[in-house]
Amino acid sequence: MTLRARPVARRRGRAGWDSGDRRNNLINLGFFLAIGLSILILIGYAAWSWYDDHYGTAASVNGQVITKDDLRARIKVEGFRLDYVESHIRTQVASRRITREDGDQQLAFLQQRREQVPDLALERLVDVLLMTRLGADNGITVSDADIEAQLVKEATTAEQRHTWLIEIDPDVNPDTGEVGDAEKRTALGRAQRALARLKNGESWDVVAKTASDSALAPQAGDLGWLSKDSGYDEAFMDAVFAAQLDEPTGVVEGKDGTFRIGRYTELDPEIVDPDFQLAVQEAGINLADYRVAVSGDVLRTKLAEKVVADLSKPGPQRHVLQIRLPEPDNSSVEIGAGTKVRWIAYAPNDSMATAEDLKEDDPAWAKAKADADAAYSKLKANPSTFDSVARSSSDEASGKNNGGKQPWIYSSATIDAALKNVIVPNTDPPGTILAPVKGESAWFVIQIMRRTTDGEEAWLTDLKTKATDDATFKQLARDNSEGEGARDGGDIGWITRGQLVDEQDKAVFDTAIGANSEVVEAPGDAMYLFRVLAEETRELTQEQLDIIKNSGFSYWYTREKEKADIEYPLGTGTSTG
Repeated sequence: MTLRARPVARRRGRAGWDSGDRRNNLINLGFFLAIGLSILILIGYAAWSWYDDHYGTAASVNGQVITKDDLRARIKVEGFRLDYVESHIRTQVASRRITREDGDQQLAFLQQRREQVPDLALERLVDVLLMTRLGADNGITVSDADIEAQLVKEATTAEQRHTWLIEIDPDVNPDTGEVGDAEKRTALGRAQRALARLKNGESWDVVAKTASDSALAPQAGDLGWLSKDSGYDEAFMDAVFAAQLDEPTGVVEGKDGTFRIGRYTELDPEIVDPDFQLAVQEAGINLADYRVAVSGDVLRTKLAEKVVADLSKPGPQRHVLQIRLPEPDNSSVEIGAGTKVRWIAYAPNDSMATAEDLKEDDPAWAKAKADADAAYSKLKANPSTFDSVARSSSDEASGKNNGGKQPWIYSSATIDAALKNVIVPNTDPPGTILAPVKGESAWFVIQIMRRTTDGEEAWLTDLKTKATDDATFKQLARDNSEGEGARDGGDIGWITRGQLVDEQDKAVFDTAIGANSEVVEAPGDAMYLFRVLAEETRELTQEQLDIIKNSGFSYWYTREKEKADIEYPLGTGTSTG
């Protein structure tokens, strides 16, 4: 008997799964999963892009975020404001309230502002966040009524008056190089006589053309159409807006010491645009967004008023000496070759204006040389008297005012060739007093002060080391400083916080009493060194109050902004689409 194995039946389904079909199914499944994952990634990326485009960070202030949508909304607001001003300027040009030339200049300025709008908008948003906190710290809030009032102000075209001017400038005293009390009295008398002529019936046209020192005198002093806050002299504009139509004001002394008489001949009344808010909406701006911007403006105004009021109160002030070294002229092609000198001029007959008309053998030239020789001998014996001799003896008007100090002299300088040929190639050490030099208009006693190759910061640092006491500092200031207080040993009086620019203010108030400050650089201006003599609690002078009014808030806010944690992930001016 033969035994055979029993056949085993194959299961077709199992066989298909275990073979190539299984691989195909897995591949298909993987393919569909990959597609699904890609779609999910694309959806996620699109969602992230949308979120970042709208809610991404344009900037942050102390952790508070300004989104890109916030920035877009503010850019629209600032753009609308420029459009509104542009429309107003074009209307004024068309109605001949301003000349086409003036209108074009204003429009060109607006175009520059347009290019800065992204940066401006972002910075204003930063300021709003920071000022909101500062305002809260100072108990300042903004109400709906405040916002409404500001909206009306933005919609208002201020009253304008066609304004005319007679201007009398005091002369400069030829001996001191400054305007003195006598010169002011003379100018006031001239102004009062001009006013009397008007009141006695002479026409404005005649008096303005014959009595006024203004460059506009040939046009009878026509200033054109001005609003009260035009930026012209405040006291003068107050008088014009208080005057009657076509009646002259009294004589008004401006902050610049000039005496003025004004009048107006036409008036455009204040106008409120009833469609202003509609125009905002028609420009595609959400009115709520515009109100947010206006709220920030009101907050800034209120905060500024509070800060200025606080800074104007009696407080600690410091009595300060300064040495100011003006920055060399870096536009010169002879960089590094400049020489700083001071000189005393001895002119024949004490007049540089008439010297060129005199013959070489005129006795007045011999007298001038003798004076120069005597001064040279005196100064060689005691160089510390150079400043006082220059101010009392120089026949050059500027020498009486600045101690004979001259601008930086390069080989390209347009000065008397005889002087330049002595100064430019000179290699004597600083402090050297040169033998008298005959120029075209005088004999000159010259002292070499320093050279650009000495380095202003290094020079001032050396002066700081030498100025070990008040008297020495004052002498160094007389010999080196240019500008305010140099005549008086660098004494610039009592200084209150916010009176000087930021770096200088910090140097003054961070320095111990009786000590010298660090050297302070003011790019484009000068290098400074200060010495603090004393500190007292004092009332502010009118001059100090005016400075605080104009720049006190800027001083205060700059300091506060430096303390804040501000980040700009986009940078400034980055387009948001």
